Amino acid sequence: MPRVRLSGCVRGVDSPLAAHRRRPGIGLIVERERVSLPDGQIGQIGQMGQIGQVGPDADAFFMAEALSLAASTPVRPWPNPPVGAVVVRGGRIVGRGAHHGPGTPHAEVLALREAGDLASGATLYVTLEPCNHTGRTPPCAPSVAESGVTRVVVAMRDPNPQVKGGGCRFLREHGLVVNIGTGAAAALELVWPFAVTDGFKRPFVELKTATSLDGRFAPPAARRSLVAPVYLTSEAARRQVHGRRRWSDAVVVGEGTAVADRPLLDGRLVAGDTGVPGTEPVAVYLDTDLSWTGGLGRSPFMVIAGERARTSPNLAAIRAAGGEVVFAAESEGRLDLAAVLAALHGRGLSALMFEGGPVLSSALLAAGLVDRWRQFVAPVALGDGVGWPAVAPVAGAGTFTLTRTGTAGPDALLVHDRLSFAAKLDQVSR
Repeated sequence: MPRVRLSGCVRGVDSPLAAHRRRPGIGLIVERERVSLPDGQIGQIGQMGQIGQVGPDADAFFMAEALSLAASTPVRPWPNPPVGAVVVRGGRIVGRGAHHGPGTPHAEVLALREAGDLASGATLYVTLEPCNHTGRTPPCAPSVAESGVTRVVVAMRDPNPQVKGGGCRFLREHGLVVNIGTGAAAALELVWPFAVTDGFKRPFVELKTATSLDGRFAPPAARRSLVAPVYLTSEAARRQVHGRRRWSDAVVVGEGTAVADRPLLDGRLVAGDTGVPGTEPVAVYLDTDLSWTGGLGRSPFMVIAGERARTSPNLAAIRAAGGEVVFAAESEGRLDLAAVLAALHGRGLSALMFEGGPVLSSALLAAGLVDRWRQFVAPVALGDGVGWPAVAPVAGAGTFTLTRTGTAGPDALLVHDRLSFAAKLDQVSR
């Protein structure tokens, strides 16, 4: 039996969590075999997905399985949201499904197809409201209504205000009982990039920084190795970062990081783990004038360069090393970061993770382009070294809400969102 919960505490949400083993990825914990119920019972789930008498916690029990399916997708489903569903009859799971991206069947359809005739009189658990509009595939709500299920438990409404509630309303009008809100926080965490960007009308930007207690990104040059990257944070923190990379279409660094570290920008530390997609992100670095020809630690890779670099003599060497060069507009002699985001989005890269040093990070923050800031803080004071530069932000650019706090080994983790997670959760869970 899976247990799904958010890592840390969601500010504004009544969900304080005890210390527990964290998994990388989207911030979800999925623990199979056993689950502790509020009344002290231990629920068990067997190979057929059956649960005994667990009272009011049955909905949380089966929604956890649906969330586990959504989080364990083999590929990133962006620009569609990850969704999982299970059909339960007589306390037993008789159908499972997960959505794997545009043009593929929706989770509800797959779960109902597997359940077949056993869907009659059953309950459907789904992590996102069944759609009632036509996109690349037909709407799900009519299929659910016609399947024979009598009750639907929905973790959260569709975050799109233009269609929110339409699927649930359709199901109720056709005589089904619909309950909303079980597992809503975990479900919203899964689809957060989709929710924040109104279905990726623009790219989602997540910034990861790792600093010392006194705000240093690295020790002074004299105390750094010339042959290996400097890690301030623990392997536990790096595993979380690798999990986030697997949920990102592209991981982006600046030229300085590319030159100093030639990073792989992959998710190798979480290869084979549950709760993270199996596909790697595109590795990207920014280089306004194409002065660096050494590439990254793996190929193929992508380089975003300024328009003036179209005639650079280094183009051939970069392409020979496996680099795709994409050009974007410049501003005051440097890449315009809004243009960089547009260029990446234009190539179908919807969820972007930036792991830049202080210059790139401060520029993104100052421009107001960051949706989520994942801030790791190592328990060490360097006293000197590479710190934040002084950058004047645009009006309102520095405004975030603290969504949750947690730990990764000995390191602290703070997750800040520009859009209030708690406010959005309130909108979609009722």
